[in-house]
Amino acid sequence: MISNLEIKWLHDIVVLEEYRSFTLAAEKRNISQSSFSRRIQSIESAVGFEIFDRNTNPLQLTPQGKNFIVYARNLLDDIYFQINKIKGVDNSKQRINISAAHSLSVFLLPDFISQFSHDTDKIFFVESINVDEAVHKLKDGQSDFILSFYNEELMSSPFLHAKILESRLHLVSLCDVHKQPIFKLGDPLLPLMKYTDESYMGRQVNQLMSKLDNLSFELSFVSSMSDVLKRMILNGSGVGWLPDYSIKNEIEKKELSILDDQLSITMGVYIYRTEARLNISSERFWQFMRNQKL
Repeated sequence: MISNLEIKWLHDIVVLEEYRSFTLAAEKRNISQSSFSRRIQSIESAVGFEIFDRNTNPLQLTPQGKNFIVYARNLLDDIYFQINKIKGVDNSKQRINISAAHSLSVFLLPDFISQFSHDTDKIFFVESINVDEAVHKLKDGQSDFILSFYNEELMSSPFLHAKILESRLHLVSLCDVHKQPIFKLGDPLLPLMKYTDESYMGRQVNQLMSKLDNLSFELSFVSSMSDVLKRMILNGSGVGWLPDYSIKNEIEKKELSILDDQLSITMGVYIYRTEARLNISSERFWQFMRNQKL
């Protein structure tokens, strides 16, 4: 029965999920492997489903286990946070884990975090990784949130989403001393600073370029990171599509010029999470982000 669930079992499954090995997890918990295995079976019996798929190597979470591990982590987090708060001990900070697309982690996320709160009862862990890896971390309960672009897989249960803003990718060129672009669309060959094909922005740009029969590009540089492409474009190495939030100042100062608005690409920026309950600080951050309309 769920009423017999013990806190030490929650610690057990969190450690087992981390190590993906009964032997290593039992050593970490300082008990025999047989006793550890019985404790995992006890919690699975209490909740009424298998948390781990024992037929895989290394060990994997079941679909129900992926949801439950999020609850387990955040329940433990809340328990110790509230106990310390009652005791008057201010040494426990709730952790907010965010996986973000690289450009968003550089140009947008720091502002969101600074606007959220200056309280010291939380600590943010931000990881800038590719979208596919971020989705995997969210599914396995290793991230509380993903800040990224539209992802069909995350638009329905067991995930929640909120649209934060609508952004545009602009084809831009460096400007000369007269504030005029050094590259023009009528040039015979435009040196292109391009995203990798597997990146989200790369896929968007590729779709557009497949329809541009009247423009000739010469591939000169490839990167998955928009800030790297931005640096190359600011060096005068070529043209490329950059997100509006990353070039706002350069456009206003006329250091960069948008070559043609009709070649711009609209992108939605979203924050994603699972339906599982998060710790108090993470839930507050979710509500804050849902109210963002930039």
